[in-house]
Amino acid sequence: MTQEPATQQSPPQVIIDATPKSEVQTKSEEQAIEFMKEMQENAGQISELAAEEENLVTQFFNSMLKIFKPFGKTVEITLSALPEKYHGQVSKAYLYVTGQLILVYANGEIEILNLAEKENHDILVEITSEIMMQLKSVISAYRLRTEKRVKFLMPITKELQKIAEVFSEK
Repeated sequence: MTQEPATQQSPPQVIIDATPKSEVQTKSEEQAIEFMKEMQENAGQISELAAEEENLVTQFFNSMLKIFKPFGKTVEITLSALPEKYHGQVSKAYLYVTGQLILVYANGEIEILNLAEKENHDILVEITSEIMMQLKSVISAYRLRTEKRVKFLMPITKELQKIAEVFSEK
């Protein structure tokens, strides 16, 4: 028996393809600069949006005040329209058209939240559809009352005008 010489298999040659340290540092610096630019852009947009939000909230309550002025100063908010954290704790909720949300708790405590303040804008957004429903209801009821008065006064006024004509002919 002859032995064949064993072919020695050498392990595969390891090739290290590492980015030179200076390139890694440059990429890292470029990435950091790009992140900073993005953060600055976002911060600028946040500032613009916050100013716009403040303006819109002010206009919202100014409009509410003008619309509700003939009807009264408060709107009752249904409890289900309130944020979840108030459910089960609040027994009544009222919105003054100037932006104060009055929360009456079951234990008798009263909390007043100014919805015009930035930290309460989320609550304003949550109850806005309720406010719009209340507004629609109040305006519709006012229109019906006005129509009723007009229907009542129209024939009476026409008759009074006829009588006034008789007296003015003399």
